[in-house]
Amino acid sequence: MSVSVLTLVRNRKPQLLNQLRGLLQSRELPDEWVVVGMGEEPPLESCALNLVTGQIPIEEGKELTLARARNWAAQLANSEYLVFLDVDCIPDPAMIGAFTQVLKEDPRLWMGSLRYASPGATTGPWTFTDLRMSSLPHPIQPRLRTGERKPSECYELLWSTCFAMRKRDFVKTGGFDEAYDGYGGEDTDFSFQSRARGIPFGFVAAKAYHQYHPVYKPPVNHFRAIIRNARYFRDKWGMWPMDAWLREFREMGLITFDLQSDTIEILREPTEAEFESAYSTETVKA
Repeated sequence: MSVSVLTLVRNRKPQLLNQLRGLLQSRELPDEWVVVGMGEEPPLESCALNLVTGQIPIEEGKELTLARARNWAAQLANSEYLVFLDVDCIPDPAMIGAFTQVLKEDPRLWMGSLRYASPGATTGPWTFTDLRMSSLPHPIQPRLRTGERKPSECYELLWSTCFAMRKRDFVKTGGFDEAYDGYGGEDTDFSFQSRARGIPFGFVAAKAYHQYHPVYKPPVNHFRAIIRNARYFRDKWGMWPMDAWLREFREMGLITFDLQSDTIEILREPTEAEFESAYSTETVKA
């Protein structure tokens, strides 16, 4: 069974090279590595893998076209199985084999198991022993032992960071909805679309290590995109996505928001002080 690993990149060359280093240590190498640059050529001249590259243009000042880039990566892929892997992720040597095995035995939309590396863990020489010892599991995902899988109805817990499915099922979903502009909501929409098309969901112990980087909590750096995409999601599915972030924006006085309402009103933009306050270097807590 053939498998393609699909990755999007923008201004992430060190992280991309770490992912390549991880892929080359896989017990089962992918049949191809599909890398799509967003507003840039993928920063790879060649590698020891079968490399397929593409590019999605981004107009100056516009948001990242994440949904469109994922769809393009899937279209470029030639394999039966698709593994979507965020550029910040390093695949465990057993990850590809775990996804391939579970897709062969029980084809679903499978979410992999994320572990979050500590600061500095991947900025110099690293080994998988180092990553296993220093990383922490995602606090919300189920804790799975090696070889374990868990069918689930919690489609809202799909994150596009690390997941896999058959290409025929990806085509069946219609792909990511390209009406989502920028960050937020498009992966939950994709999982709901999968459920609507009758594709079952689950979690599997296919491990990937997320490379540390600071974030905004809440993500005020994506404020407008989150509001825009949340409104679109509400119109489409009748419920609000990203409600924890929306509540935090409300508590900051940025928006009026109620879970039962059909509308969000923007009251003001985040201030520079609020950007500084939201910038977080905290690590994931187990």
